[in-house]
Amino acid sequence: MVEEAAGEKGGAQPIVFTVRYTKEHCLASAWRFWQRRLGYRYALELAIGGGLLVLATQGPYRWLEIALMIAVGVFAVLGAAHFFIHWLRALQGLAALNPPVSTWTLTEDFIGQKSSLGESALAWPSLLGVWRFDNLWILVWGKDVYSTIPTAQLPRDAREMIERRARETGAVVK
Repeated sequence: MVEEAAGEKGGAQPIVFTVRYTKEHCLASAWRFWQRRLGYRYALELAIGGGLLVLATQGPYRWLEIALMIAVGVFAVLGAAHFFIHWLRALQGLAALNPPVSTWTLTEDFIGQKSSLGESALAWPSLLGVWRFDNLWILVWGKDVYSTIPTAQLPRDAREMIERRARETGAVVK
């Protein structure tokens, strides 16, 4: 749902829109965040580790086999845990939202979000990255700190402003 807000004094009008979050959105955001952070690298490293393990079983290196099994196993568990932690965090955030909606406000100076949990407004230079996917956008604020917006609920003018302001302030847009 897109809402038009009253213009600021002497400046461009802010872009205001409301997003409704769902459990499906939580799963998609955790998956996409995991995919961008670990994704292909994770699969490649598991394949290399598995290949080394197979090679180690071909010789008399029993200690090497055990060490590689442990290393590959720990790596696999940590990668999976990374996904599940972000998914559970998203579900907990959704459960805390009552109603599960958030109103976003974009101006030339800041990007703001308001929900039943409170409100925040951050200057554009605080945005480190924008990860665009076909079903959602992830706005990266820190190493594991991000906000998500489903693409179907992100108006075209908001997309254009986010991309433009992110590039102008040095954020990575992928």
